Amino acid sequence: MKRDSLFFSYFRELPGSFFHLVGRSESDAERYDLKAIEYKESAVRLDGVFQPHHPDVDPAFIWEAQYYRSEKVYANLISKIGRFLEHGDPKQDWVAVVIYPTRSLEQENLHPYRCLIDSDQLVRIYQDELPPALPHQIELGVLELIAAKPDVALEKAKAMVPRVLAAKKPPQFRRTVIQFIETVILYQFPHWSRKEIEKMLQVTDMRQTRVYQEGVEEGIEKGIEKGIEKGIEKGIEKGREEGREEVALNLLKIDRPIKEIAEVTGMTLAQIRKMKKKQSSH
Repeated sequence: MKRDSLFFSYFRELPGSFFHLVGRSESDAERYDLKAIEYKESAVRLDGVFQPHHPDVDPAFIWEAQYYRSEKVYANLISKIGRFLEHGDPKQDWVAVVIYPTRSLEQENLHPYRCLIDSDQLVRIYQDELPPALPHQIELGVLELIAAKPDVALEKAKAMVPRVLAAKKPPQFRRTVIQFIETVILYQFPHWSRKEIEKMLQVTDMRQTRVYQEGVEEGIEKGIEKGIEKGIEKGIEKGREEGREEVALNLLKIDRPIKEIAEVTGMTLAQIRKMKKKQSSH
């Protein structure tokens, strides 16, 4: 399971969960932009960086999701921090965050990296040592799914879906969380089909879900507002199209297959590829 891209997608949609994880206020996310940075000339890639809107006030958060054992984790991290400062602002304050599912995956030889390990510029998170997410802490609950073993993740997901759907949260939030729950379980059980996952989670076909319908309804509402001057019929049609596009964009953000998105939204493969290319260029 490729966790780094999953974490990036999740933190991009719900950045407050990252700041909660590192012991800061979720509202701090409003002062940051999340970016994935790659230095092509050296093939160095950072899993994710929360860059502050005010660099002279807030530190940058350079984070890595480490889900396999390596004795080079901190050597690579120091190299990446150096690249970040060299190619950006060398005066920028920073904090590095490494997310482990369990402490046993951390490298054994820490002594050469004690200058980093013992400093206040490194936060090490061991997910299995965090307090269990409370029922209302939906974002942290999804992060638990990523770290959990498949069978445990499935049981947690079954319990979470009705809570998310009933949560007094904006429709966009509920759609995002439901999509991520499905995606995590799909990654945990790669041999299962989407329909099998939906059945296990007691979620019906995506076209009939509340997640999908709310996306379409919001799009229709937007289209109707714009269509008042041009005619109600054109507005409704535009709204339906915007609803399909919104759902397609959300699914692209969490790396669902293009063919599957086409089946869900009724859009053509060419349309979705064009959307993906446009999304990548931003």
